[in-house]
Amino acid sequence: MPRYAHANVMTGARRMEVRELPLPELSADDGLLKVEAAGVCGSDVKSFFSDLSPRVLGHENVGRIEAIGASAARRWGLAEGDRVVLEEYLPCGHCNYCRSSEFRLCLDSDPSTNPAAIRYGRTPVTTAPALWGGFSDFLYLHPRTVAHKLPEHVSAVEGTLALPISNGYEWTYREGRVGPGDTVLVIGPGQQGLGCVIAAKAAGAAKIIVTGLPSDKERLDVARQLGADHTLFADDPDLREQISALTGGDLVDVVIDTAAGNLATVSLALDVAAKRGRVIAAAATMKPLGELDFYKVNRKYLSLHGVRGHSYAAVEWAIDLIAQGRHPLHLMCSMEVSVDHAEQAILGTAGELDIPVIHASVVPA
Repeated sequence: MPRYAHANVMTGARRMEVRELPLPELSADDGLLKVEAAGVCGSDVKSFFSDLSPRVLGHENVGRIEAIGASAARRWGLAEGDRVVLEEYLPCGHCNYCRSSEFRLCLDSDPSTNPAAIRYGRTPVTTAPALWGGFSDFLYLHPRTVAHKLPEHVSAVEGTLALPISNGYEWTYREGRVGPGDTVLVIGPGQQGLGCVIAAKAAGAAKIIVTGLPSDKERLDVARQLGADHTLFADDPDLREQISALTGGDLVDVVIDTAAGNLATVSLALDVAAKRGRVIAAAATMKPLGELDFYKVNRKYLSLHGVRGHSYAAVEWAIDLIAQGRHPLHLMCSMEVSVDHAEQAILGTAGELDIPVIHASVVPA
């Protein structure tokens, strides 16, 4: 085994630097992952465009257990050589959130509310042992790691879709309660939105509508191949009328905003949701929506539900779905780069390259 990991470290806004980072000395409670592939999430794009402390990005990680301590092996039910998908969360395991199966809300793994929190793809290299992200050939397995076994026949690149697809399942089925006969609108055809399409189809939705921008044409094409019945351009001035016509005037049972969470998308959701409909706010601008006509929530008896992340059960479902091979998931896997060129995968995900990218992966040599 080498003494160093080959990693691409984000050193500032739009800056990355390839470094050799020393592999840690392991104890009985932790381990080391040989990374096979790391998917690029929209949050990686946001981090890359921000001036954050140096870190190794990448939290949609697939790999093989390179080394594992005896205690960790018993606790995780894993052994050297096992293939796994990692969750980004590193929950404490004993707070109220963890004990009620909501460990994605654990403050010890939530950097948005706790600066000392640790999480894969978000923890700076100044926190030992530095190897917290998948844009590297090795990743440190903290004692609080949450891992899921991945079948041998699943490609590593398709395995990186487990988290975005699990988000779609969490938001669409577990939180949105989509069921047979429902009409669903997914705002945004990115990797999370396409995960919602897959979940809505699996849940038996009668009609699935997806909106996107003209620049999302390729993504909307993929949405149709994954089960969407109709795709519409979000900038059409008669978008609301089109949705009403597609539903026979009944409007939409469940609206899922994966696109922006801004005044335009939330207003659209409130407008086209049917009475007693459910609006799932999966995206947020992090700014007040001062002109939002909130009265529609009351008038239409809507349920407005904020969501974030995925549950353990959602990731298990996603891995099982990927393993079945019944969906053309390869259509989402549109770019692979080496660790040395990780920034290209981020720029592609951000739409800054000449090629359309839905889901990119960093694949160590």
